Amino acid sequence: MATLTYWVCESLNDASCYSIRAKTRKEAVRMRDSYGDRSWEWSEAEKVTVKYSDGFDLLTQCLEEGGGCWE
Repeated sequence: MATLTYWVCESLNDASCYSIRAKTRKEAVRMRDSYGDRSWEWSEAEKVTVKYSDGFDLLTQCLEEGGGCWE
């Protein structure tokens, strides 16, 4: 089993596609804090870990109904 780990700051006032995702917590926080427009709100950075067997399994997890529900 392989593991994908990333950090997310969830969008609190819009769709999840506007959430911030980054490889490190430091980068996610920097990206969140760099936005000058305060009409956007994000949660604190949270660690997300996804286990998958191969690239096809990861793709399937992303595309199936409810895909990406690990966030």
